[in-house]
Amino acid sequence: MATIKLARSTSCSRCINYAEPRSTVKSGFNCDVNYAKTQMKATRMIYGKDDKVQAHTLIQSFKPGEVTPEQANALGYQLAEKVADGHQVAIYTHTDKDHIHNHLVINSVNMDTGLKFQAHGQKAIQEVKDMNDQICLEHGLTIPEEPAKVRYTTAEKSLLEKGKISWKDEIREAVDYSVSRTSDFKSFSELLNKKGVDVKLRGKTITYTHLNANKKVRASKLGSDYEKETI
Repeated sequence: MATIKLARSTSCSRCINYAEPRSTVKSGFNCDVNYAKTQMKATRMIYGKDDKVQAHTLIQSFKPGEVTPEQANALGYQLAEKVADGHQVAIYTHTDKDHIHNHLVINSVNMDTGLKFQAHGQKAIQEVKDMNDQICLEHGLTIPEEPAKVRYTTAEKSLLEKGKISWKDEIREAVDYSVSRTSDFKSFSELLNKKGVDVKLRGKTITYTHLNANKKVRASKLGSDYEKETI
């Protein structure tokens, strides 16, 4: 069963520095993966867009025993072709957990147009999931029987329709980013705090606080993906 997580970063180099040393197999789409940092930076500099969001990261995970590292990397390359046409993407396959998974680092700036990669909120995540499901089905792999549960209020849905992101979605993105890079609650909490979100665990209840907005929300209000049993 292949699943994905999508996040963004203000440091492309940091994303690559995390993913590359841990990789078993690696490849590059529209770039030489051995020089990915240099080539991606050059593209951003050409268009004068080396600030703010520099990269988007996509975590593609597979059911244990379904694929080899080489097959996983090839599937990651296919996903890069579908998701990030015109962008440079470095695909790193990790085997350090019980499930093989890919870290795709997508350069934020399109090589041909200079436009920024757009992937915000649940709508973008669902589009990527649909593409990933299509690839997996073509290769005979299992996919989730139903989409990950995320709860949206009417106000949040209204913002999404306008192409805007709510403070709750910013928490979701921070959690998605942090949980994919940590293996225990302490390190998860510390990384999440650096992303501007505080997390408190009391029994089975998790409460997140958006530090800039100074607003709190229980995990159950964000969706089951953000509750204790899932993270």
